[in-house]
This record gives sequence, structure tokens and C-alpha cells, in this order.
Amino acid sequence: MESFFAQPPVQSGLAPFVASLVLAVALLRAPARWQGLAIVGGLLLAVLLIIGPALTPLTSTRKMVVAGLGLPILALALDVASLRRQMKVGVVILAAVLALLWVLWPVLLRREPGDAVLLGAGLALYVSVVLLAFARLGQCCARLAGAALGFAVATGVVVIMAASALYGQLAFALAAAVAGLTVVRLWRPGLGGSDACFGLAGAMAVAVPLALLGAAASVYARLPVMALPLLALSPLLALMPFAAQRSAWLRVVIAGLLTLPLSAGAIYLTWQSAGAGSSGY
Repeated sequence: MESFFAQPPVQSGLAPFVASLVLAVALLRAPARWQGLAIVGGLLLAVLLIIGPALTPLTSTRKMVVAGLGLPILALALDVASLRRQMKVGVVILAAVLALLWVLWPVLLRREPGDAVLLGAGLALYVSVVLLAFARLGQCCARLAGAALGFAVATGVVVIMAASALYGQLAFALAAAVAGLTVVRLWRPGLGGSDACFGLAGAMAVAVPLALLGAAASVYARLPVMALPLLALSPLLALMPFAAQRSAWLRVVIAGLLTLPLSAGAIYLTWQSAGAGSSGY
């Protein structure tokens, strides 16, 4: 059994999918704002299998895990509060930027002040754009599900090509967790037409860890910075208008396909960069 759970496809595919599926069934009659806990649960199980339960030493990866699991809970608490949605999203974005600086702090300290500011500001912008895109997508269940799957897979591909298999596993685990929740939420009769079935916490459960993984891969791995704008903007393509009367499953597929052009561009740039880096050996 131990060897079974040690296999990467199980750790970053089957296990988070099943965990998300089970939690989504348990939360089926709960308000929409609670649905993001299924994604958090799927990611948590993947982290336990891939990295383990230890929090020390507090590496950059463990910092990202803490932020990726903690900020959706913050979003859930904010969802309950009587605040305007813009303010809730702003608080989560600020917390995510602070988490990014926490993750990158050892690198920023070793750079010249000007370079550190440019690097930190650029990656903070990337994280902010991703979170804003998913906050906007959170208003529509099918669009969010399709964009989340497309963005998670694209992030997983580029970070693996950038020589970070661990980051790739975590990204694919998020894709599997989103798939588990999507299956349950769209399977329930009458629920597929719901405009907001993941809640702010669900949107942030996808956006925060994936945004941090992409930003960190440009520093700790070989992900080209020029690929980040394409990645960040790819979920926004899922907001393009298409017929709302289509079935929920078809809308998920269409939203995912709409993210492909910019995602493909990011993958191509990363492939080019990886080829240029290897040609010198």
C-alpha cells in the first residue's frame, strides 16, 4: 500500500481527486462559499503524500503550501463578513502578495535593492492579476471550473519544463482537486446552472497556490519571466462571451479551451528557454 501511494500519478492525480470528490459530496447541501474546502482538502492530501506533514525546515515550498492552504480559509472567513466583494478580494490579494514576499525573501535579500524591488514588484503584479482574474471568474461555476483546469494544467506543464517536478506535481494535484469538485457540483440536478458554485474561497483555493507556484518557479527554477504575463492573462480568456444556454459540462470544456492560446504561448516560451539553456552543455 505504501508503494502505491508513493507513485506520482496517485499523489498528484488520483488521491487529490478522490479527496476533493468525497469532500464535495459531504458539502453538497452546504452554501456555495464552503465548496472551496473540497479543493483545499485535495491539495492538503497531495501535500501530505508528496512533501510530508513536517513544516520544518520552513523552505520556500513549505511556505507556499502554508499560504496556499491558509489564504482560502481567510477568503472563506471574509465571505461570511459583511464587506463589499471588492474589499474582500483586495484583502486576499494583499495577503497573497505578502506571502509571495515571504517566500522570496531569501532571494530578494541577496540582490541589489533596485533589482530586488523590480523582481518583487513584477511577481507581485503577476500574483495580483491571477487572483483578480479568478475572483472575476468566481461569479460563474462553469467558467471558473474550465479556466481553473486549464490554468492548473498549463502551470504544471511550464514548471515541469522549467525543471521543477515538485511544483508540477502540486499544480497537477490542484487540477485533480478542481476536477473532483466540478464532477460533484455539476452532476447534481439543477446545480449546473448556478452562477456561483465555488464561492470566493474556491476561486482563491485555485488561484493562490498556482500563482505562487508560477512566481516561485521563475526564481527557484528556470521558468522565463516572459511566460508569466501569458499565463496570468490566460484565465481571462474564459470570460469571453459564449452561449450560456449550453449544457454546464460543455461550458466547462469551452472555458478551458479558451485559455489555450495564451497557455500555449507560455508553454512555447518555456520550451524555447529550456532548449536554449540545455544547448550550452
